[in-house]
Amino acid sequence: MLFKYCLLLIILSCSHAYADAMGGKIGVNVWAHEFKGDGQNGGDDIDFDSAFNIDDETDFQIFAALEHPVPLIPNILVQHTRLEVSGVGDLGSVFFDGVVLSDEVQMDLDLTHTDATAYYEILDNWVNLDLGLTVRFLDVSLKLLDEKGQSGGIEIDDPIPMAYGALRFDLPFSGWYVQADGNYISWDGDGYSDLRASVGWEVALGLGLELGYRSMDIDYSGGSDKLKAEASGVYGGIFWDF
Repeated sequence: MLFKYCLLLIILSCSHAYADAMGGKIGVNVWAHEFKGDGQNGGDDIDFDSAFNIDDETDFQIFAALEHPVPLIPNILVQHTRLEVSGVGDLGSVFFDGVVLSDEVQMDLDLTHTDATAYYEILDNWVNLDLGLTVRFLDVSLKLLDEKGQSGGIEIDDPIPMAYGALRFDLPFSGWYVQADGNYISWDGDGYSDLRASVGWEVALGLGLELGYRSMDIDYSGGSDKLKAEASGVYGGIFWDF
């Protein structure tokens, strides 16, 4: 009987220690970005910057991370970014996606994506280093529609594997930190990168604020489809590190 009580006590103690070692982070960022790029689908190459009157946009990102003490099993980070761009321009006459678009054309580009990242904490003190692999579920939709109802577009629906890294320096006794993180891959002329640099402040309860700069680039070619896009600008956010 005493052995059973001792065993139960050990199990409860280990469970409590395991629960204490579990942690995570949730937050939301608001991203004010500029956009530039060009696209082609079996015809003319359209420069979005000069062809369309594109306003600066404000989009958002939400994220959640889960960290645990189990060896060999990676930690998990999930991020979702809404990124939409639109504009109107007089293109004259262009050939795109098998149709002729003329006069005033409406452009709508959706670069919204979700990232699932598995990573390991390589360093975890005042210097924090995480390394891992991200799969970006990219669902790109470019649509062009002219005054006569003629339309063309580009669709990209591919999971993209990307290298992931994050480096953070905690400034002693202040709650302040500086950080750089991002994803990158390049092959056969295609490339994807998403890089951030930030400064943040975190209080004892894990609540914090972050201000930084984010730059995301896409360079895609597949068959007759080509798309280059860059969105960059400042972002600010709040988070809870628990």
